[in-house]
Amino acid sequence: MKRILASLLTIAIVAVVGFAVTHALFSDTETSKGNTFSTGVIDITVEPGTKWSEGWDIKDMKPSETGYITFNIQNPGNNPVNVWKTIKNITTSDEPVNEPECIAQGGTWSSSACTGNVPKSNLYDWMYYDLSVRVPIPENSEGGWWQTIYKDSDKVTVGSISGKRIFLGMVPAGKTMEVTQSYRLVPETGNWAQADTMTFDIEIYAEQLTGSLTLENKSGAPDWQILGNDTMKGTLTYNLTSPTFDYTFSATGLKGTTSYSLIYYADPWPGNNPGALIGTGTSLGDGTLTMSGSTELGMDLPKWCCDQNHPEGAKIWLVPSSDYNGGSAFTGPMTSWSPADYLFETALITYDDTGL
Repeated sequence: MKRILASLLTIAIVAVVGFAVTHALFSDTETSKGNTFSTGVIDITVEPGTKWSEGWDIKDMKPSETGYITFNIQNPGNNPVNVWKTIKNITTSDEPVNEPECIAQGGTWSSSACTGNVPKSNLYDWMYYDLSVRVPIPENSEGGWWQTIYKDSDKVTVGSISGKRIFLGMVPAGKTMEVTQSYRLVPETGNWAQADTMTFDIEIYAEQLTGSLTLENKSGAPDWQILGNDTMKGTLTYNLTSPTFDYTFSATGLKGTTSYSLIYYADPWPGNNPGALIGTGTSLGDGTLTMSGSTELGMDLPKWCCDQNHPEGAKIWLVPSSDYNGGSAFTGPMTSWSPADYLFETALITYDDTGL
C-alpha cells in the first residue's frame, strides 16, 4: 500500500511540473530609464577674504580696550551646513621688555636691560571674549535669526576656550552667517603685559546637516544668549528626509513632573504660521525627559506659507504644555511667554516631508 501511494505522489508532481512548463502567460514590462543619484556640495568661503587669509592685526591695546574681528561665512553650495569655530595655535611673546614691565615681573632695570625678572606673557588669560552670530533673513520682520554665545560680561577668557570647537549654528544653502567677536583686555591687566603680543588661528569647520540639534535655555530678546551656566539642555535627533517626522528627544534640567510640548515654532508670534505640535512628554522628578515618536506633520520644515524664516530654516522649541495650545489642528499658538522655562534651537533646521 505504501508503494502505491508513493507512485501516485510521483505522478502528481510530474503532472504539475508539466502544466507549468507547457502553458504560456500574458505579460508586460515597463522600464524606468536613466535613474541617477548625485551628491551635493559642501563648500564655504569666508569674507572679507583678504583679512581672513592674512589675519587681523590689532595693535596698541591697553587695559579695558576692545578689539573686534568680524567676518561672514558664505555657503555657496546647494546644502545647508552646520558650522563651528575654533581658536587654536595660540602663541605669545614677552619681547621687548621695558622698564615698567621688568619691574612688574620682579626684575631689575639697569642700563636699558632687565635682569632677574620672571617673564610673563599669558595674554590669553587676560582677554575677555564675546561671540554672536546672525543669519540675515529678508522675509523675517526682525531681519533674521541670531544668537549670542558669549558676552563680555560672562568674563570668558580666550585661554578658556582655546582648542574648543564652538557651535555657531546653521548657514542655509546660498546664504551667509555674520560672525561678530570681540577681544577685551582685562581692566586689571598690569605692566607685566606691556609690549606683549598674542597670535592665534581661527578655524571654521562646516558639515552637512545630520539630523541632530541641541536645544538650550536662552535669555530671550534682544540677545538670545545661550545660558551655558545651567543644566537645562536637550538633544533632538530626527530624519532629514522621511514621510513622517521620526524623532527622539532627551533633556535635563527641566521642572520636575511637568508636561512639555516639543513644537515647530513658526515666526511671527504666536508661532502658528503654521507651526506644529511634534510631541508631548512629562519630565521626571529629577528634571529629565525622554520622548520619541513618528509624527505626520503634513508639511516641510520650514513651511510656506507663512513662516517668516522660510526658506532658510525652522525653529524647534520645547515649552511647558501649559504655555501652548495644541488644538485640534496641532498648530499652536503659544498662549503665554515664560522663556526661562523653555529650550530654544541653537540652529535652524530643515526637514523634507516625502509623504506629501
